[in-house]
Amino acid sequence: MEIGNRSSATLGLLPIAEYRAAAGRGNLLLARADGEVVGYALYALAKNRVRLTHLCVDRQFRGLGIARQLVEQISASHADHLGIQVRCRHDYGLGEMWIQLGFSQMSEKPGRSKAGHILVAWWRDHGHPTLFTRLSEDVLVRAAVDLNVLRDLAEPDRTDTRDARSLIDDQITDRLELVRTGALDAEINSIEGALRSRCTAQAQRMTQVRADRTRTAESREELMAAARAKVANYPRSAQDEFDLRHVTDAVAADLNLFITRDEELTRLFRDVAEQQFSLRIMHPSDVVIHLDELVRAEAYRPAALLDTAFRRQLLGLGHDTDLQGMVNTRTGERPRDFQRRLRDLVLAHRERTGLFGPDNELVATFSAHRDGSELVVPLARVVDHPLGDTLARQLLFLLRQKARQVGAALIRLADAHTTAAIRLAALNDGFRAFEDHLHAYALDACDTAAQVNHRAALAARDVGLPEPTQLRSGMPAAAAAEVERTWWPVKITDSEIPTYLVPIQQVFSADLLGVPQTMFPRQDALGLSREHVYYRSPGGITPQAPARLLWYMSGTGRDAPHAAAVIACSQLDAVLISTPAQLHSRFRHLGVWDYKQVEQAAKDNLVQALLFTNTEIFAEPVRRGRLRELAETRGGHRVPYQPLRISNELFAAIYQESRATL
Repeated sequence: MEIGNRSSATLGLLPIAEYRAAAGRGNLLLARADGEVVGYALYALAKNRVRLTHLCVDRQFRGLGIARQLVEQISASHADHLGIQVRCRHDYGLGEMWIQLGFSQMSEKPGRSKAGHILVAWWRDHGHPTLFTRLSEDVLVRAAVDLNVLRDLAEPDRTDTRDARSLIDDQITDRLELVRTGALDAEINSIEGALRSRCTAQAQRMTQVRADRTRTAESREELMAAARAKVANYPRSAQDEFDLRHVTDAVAADLNLFITRDEELTRLFRDVAEQQFSLRIMHPSDVVIHLDELVRAEAYRPAALLDTAFRRQLLGLGHDTDLQGMVNTRTGERPRDFQRRLRDLVLAHRERTGLFGPDNELVATFSAHRDGSELVVPLARVVDHPLGDTLARQLLFLLRQKARQVGAALIRLADAHTTAAIRLAALNDGFRAFEDHLHAYALDACDTAAQVNHRAALAARDVGLPEPTQLRSGMPAAAAAEVERTWWPVKITDSEIPTYLVPIQQVFSADLLGVPQTMFPRQDALGLSREHVYYRSPGGITPQAPARLLWYMSGTGRDAPHAAAVIACSQLDAVLISTPAQLHSRFRHLGVWDYKQVEQAAKDNLVQALLFTNTEIFAEPVRRGRLRELAETRGGHRVPYQPLRISNELFAAIYQESRATL
């Protein structure tokens, strides 16, 4: 009581009955030095929490860690309780002490005195799960934030808060947990007025973490040395001290991430924090991409594009510099506007896909997402490259494939600064201009003209586009082929367009179609092209273009380890018959045979070339046995040894079979 009375200016006078009652309950903890009482903690147990009434150490014994031992002993003795709560007037200036003891501000309100002094509620958590506790296995990243980010969350009317508020977006809260460190509590405690109250309320939603004291001291020295290598007299101010403390506490609490908008802090500590302590320091908007990279690590790893030396992957933080080379200054686009566009994509949780050349240079990029019945493409760029036009056409085909994957019936090219190569390729690919954007149908349907037309009309109405021209049953082959080309992947089953089942040996299908995959990459120009050529002897049936080709990969011949099956569908654009020299000279970049092989296939010095496009590799090849079953009930077609025309009914059955697992 004597020790308490000597500190009555901050503790107030407690009646002797309170001391006796606490002692009787076993809730009066004493600290002794040589048998003399030098400090005490008086508390009560209520509502599954510890309510700390007095924490006092005699003046001459302060600074020796006695208060910490008292608090830690209470926590150890009552670990079954949720935590320790204490209220203290803010104007006493004891906030830093409570923070050092592992407490965080939970709320504040005016006291009962006439002056209405602010009372701050402090809380030391014991780490028990509650209804709101995140399961550790559900949290991918735990991240600390500084005061500026906290203010963005607490004050939505501040300028440029969108980046920070993306951190609490519903789409990422299942993967990101924002936590509060002692450094954040200290910075909150340093501000005054209503702002402190708002920040305290926002921080209350965050999980409290404690830094390991030994690791704090060790990491502080290393971090400060790294900072002084760049700024000799660091830390130069109170703000520098807070910055250093933020990074130190995040390291000592074993966190994955520290989020800040402070460029100076990032410049000083980013490298050493990541290299020495595996702590990444990021701007709020970058966190979205970082999370996606961790969740979908496989997608962010490079994968061969069409089995060529080119590769495709989602773009993460490390490619922002590469993306700057995609600014289209020819259309008046400014670099800062492009940067803002990229930032908007990040904040909207949109994927950014890049295509890289053999020398690891970024040669194309796009972003696409479904919005209703549309696949919206806000970004589509190709750099100047020897294969630029080929890449542009392949990029559009990738978009058609993505539209099918996400169930979109239309593609809208919404990049106002898309490159000329892509715009030209889009117009040639069936895109049409409407209200400043280019639109194309991408109907995933294998059905009659009437059904296809109905689906196209519904898709057009859904987005306010003019309805397409009416399609009719029995359309001529040329008209049907044009629809199937410009509305790919649609297939019209009651048109006059013919279908041929074409055999191909595995050794040639691997290079020409990319099936089966081999350990050796395809030629870049051949693999990236949407057009290809298949040479054959002019004997037997001559396919009539336009038509569909179903590729039957045979199970015999050289290098045939895979089972025979129908593996792909293409659009036959032309059939040419000429001399080996003329055809090989014209199409050698689109085929896999050398001149000698073409010459060997000739008959009377003539060879046949099937020019085909838009090859669709089947997700589920139709094996030979199943092909026979389908054929026997639809006309009894044999397994082909040369191009074989089949009925529309059999084509539809084979095509639907290849889609059965999608």
